[in-house]
Amino acid sequence: MPNKQATHFGEDAGMLGSPDKNFGIITTSDGKSFGTAVYGQASYDVNDKLEITAGVRYDYEHKKQSVLGQYQVDPDPNPVFDTRPDTSATVNFNAFSPKLSVAYHFTSHNTGYVTYSRGYRAGGFTQLSSDPSQPPLFTFKPEYSNSYEAGIKNNFMNDRIRLNIAVFYTTINNAQVPTLVLPDAVTITKNAGKLHSKGAEAEFAATPVRNLEIIYNVGYTDAKYKTLKVPQNGAEVDLEGNKQVYTPVATSALAAQYGYDLGTKQNLKAVVRAEWLYVGKQYFDLANNISQDGYSLFNTRFGIAAKNFEIMFWGRNLGGKKYIAYAYDFGAIHLGDPKTYGITLTGKF
Repeated sequence: MPNKQATHFGEDAGMLGSPDKNFGIITTSDGKSFGTAVYGQASYDVNDKLEITAGVRYDYEHKKQSVLGQYQVDPDPNPVFDTRPDTSATVNFNAFSPKLSVAYHFTSHNTGYVTYSRGYRAGGFTQLSSDPSQPPLFTFKPEYSNSYEAGIKNNFMNDRIRLNIAVFYTTINNAQVPTLVLPDAVTITKNAGKLHSKGAEAEFAATPVRNLEIIYNVGYTDAKYKTLKVPQNGAEVDLEGNKQVYTPVATSALAAQYGYDLGTKQNLKAVVRAEWLYVGKQYFDLANNISQDGYSLFNTRFGIAAKNFEIMFWGRNLGGKKYIAYAYDFGAIHLGDPKTYGITLTGKF
């Protein structure tokens, strides 16, 4: 279905440099796309300990988009003339994405590995907006990434304790960066530069006693733009070295869950779970002007579970923490959900 959006200018339209007032600009966009992907993978055991896995994925995507801009004067509901005639364009994208992994099994419970994979995100078209530097239906390029990871997986005490540790390094070329355009309030995508990301992750899980599981995850990420040039106030601004948006420096999660067998024919089990989540400092705009320090959230879930159904009572953000869920370049923010309670009933047939 076409997406139609109107930007209205009232009595104060002159503040934006407009010679007219009490009018609207109507933008209609209609986009269609289809694609296909084929993936193949094979593994080879060099010996009892060394295993090599290789794979490749092929993606193809076809996109078509049309735009129409119209000028409307209040109170006439009919457009007066077209600011942008009905125009359409098509484009095709395709890519091969290889993957290679080498694993070494030190023992049946301890494995080390290194992997390489190439990522791909298809390009697309820009929307119709008031940004003169970004013409409508301009094709932005696909985004490519090269990811390297090394880690070790360990199981102890008959799998009652699991410890996985990994380090990673990723480079992204033709990084697709969303940019908000005002007063239209539309988001267009641009290829703005290169991004390098590195960090480490660790996962610990233990079952100290029957039916009790404890899980702890922690991660660290350092993601910076090596090149990043974006338009601002009619000029190009160099934001090299800035942090990637919506990427916390650190994340951490601790969860404990206990299930008590009620001993019935329906395999009823009483379940209680508690969670602590930590999200480190992160930025919400490319200029890194809007940021948020680290914060913690506390959640819980408890109820009855069976083979074919479960009923769970839950609570999220029990501490009532105020935090930013997302923000816009011009300063507006949307807060995360406050203290919330609920009940969920699930059936399996």
